[in-house]
Amino acid sequence: MNDRPVRVRIAPSPTGDPHIGTAYMALFDYAFARHRDGQFILRIEDTDRKRYNETSARAILEALEWLGLTPDEGPTIGGPVGPYVQSERLAIYRQHVQQLVNGGHAYYCFCTRERLAEMRAAQEAAKQEVKYDRHCLRALSAEERRRRAQAGESHVIRMKMPDAGVTAFIDLIRGEISFDNALLDDQVLMKADGYPTYHLAVVVDDHLMGITHVTRAEEWISSTPKHIVLYQMFGWDIPQYAHFPLLRNPDRSKVSKRHGHTSLSWYRSEGFLAEALLNYLALLGWSHPEEKDLFSLPELIEKFSFERFNRTGPVFDLERLRWMNGVYIRELPTDELYARAAPFLQRAGILPDNPAPEQAAYARRCLALEQGKAHTLTDFPALVSFMFDSNFDFEEEALKAWLRPAPEHVRPAFQRQVERIAPLPNGALTSEQYEKIARAVATEVGVGAGKVIHPTRVAMSGRTKGPSLFHLMEVLGKDEVLRRFNRAMDVMSEGQ
Repeated sequence: MNDRPVRVRIAPSPTGDPHIGTAYMALFDYAFARHRDGQFILRIEDTDRKRYNETSARAILEALEWLGLTPDEGPTIGGPVGPYVQSERLAIYRQHVQQLVNGGHAYYCFCTRERLAEMRAAQEAAKQEVKYDRHCLRALSAEERRRRAQAGESHVIRMKMPDAGVTAFIDLIRGEISFDNALLDDQVLMKADGYPTYHLAVVVDDHLMGITHVTRAEEWISSTPKHIVLYQMFGWDIPQYAHFPLLRNPDRSKVSKRHGHTSLSWYRSEGFLAEALLNYLALLGWSHPEEKDLFSLPELIEKFSFERFNRTGPVFDLERLRWMNGVYIRELPTDELYARAAPFLQRAGILPDNPAPEQAAYARRCLALEQGKAHTLTDFPALVSFMFDSNFDFEEEALKAWLRPAPEHVRPAFQRQVERIAPLPNGALTSEQYEKIARAVATEVGVGAGKVIHPTRVAMSGRTKGPSLFHLMEVLGKDEVLRRFNRAMDVMSEGQ
């Protein structure tokens, strides 16, 4: 086993939007595979037909591509051990479960739901272990079970667990784990509808696809001994196992739709960067050997080891993710910032769908001015909207502080700035020149510089807080600066 090339898989169920937990698991699978020069495989486990969602499988692949975790093999990608969708592999499962039946390792079970419910109720009342009582194995001969199944009577197929002994394995994260076989249920392997259960399908698929390391959430630990016994029944090599801690809400409950945002599409639409989300997810399950909080996917790949995984369920803190996302946004080069943020400006109607080169160039400069304040890309429309609209709304606080009623010096300060700015060519009006003019005007009207700068900010943005005022004026350009001064003076007149 150790000499085989590493092959790991992510195997989500297409039951809705791709889950944040899928990204969490895929990240570590991908990092481990790349660390060991192995393969990362996507398999779609769609045997739960009641919850199957037709569009979900494609959405899963798109989400992995957005995250930069593109599989080496999988649906639509192809590969040497397909098909990679379980519903396309039904004949394979039937062949293998029949092999177990023929070898005496599995048996047909005809118990109705009503009988099983009565059995469980009686066991619970007697404070016994709740598990199948092997009624069909004890009460029916092998020939009678075979005859009834061939006659078309509704049935499932159960594995026959060993009655004694212990099944143990070494978990790469948790160490040695063992289970008493006598306490384990005769798990259903094939359902009455002809579809395999997870337990049969995962073992058959992992073996046939050459999976060397099975990585999954800790909730599957109790199923692992059943899977190991299945490997032994088939006479196959057993893979290594690693069970990751589940993501938790602040109240320690499992992350779910009921308690928070679990859809990967939500994080994408809310303006989280894929690289920030991956960094944050990595920190939830794993610790960097240098105790760093911020690191890239290539760095995770380089430093990856199972020894550095947590064993307790990490708490998913959305506010900490927002903070980390803001750090990543601030590090984006201007062109990359524009590429990421422009769709959000377009969605808000601030930027046209196909902006002209000069519109795109202006948007780049506007975004760069507010880059330091955004926590997600969805913050940018509110931060920069006033830069695109001369008729922005004034904040009530800004109006009351500086325009309605305006202190005596404000109108003269605006007029003198207009008089100084109007004759100058655009090229001469840098942020430094705008600041020089404002400070000179403050001296002329006999007030401190702040008492000119603050109302000028309101005139330019309608707000009392915003980006660097004089850099803003440089981005707006002379004509727009003059227009906004004149509009502010009109607003002052309306309030008199």
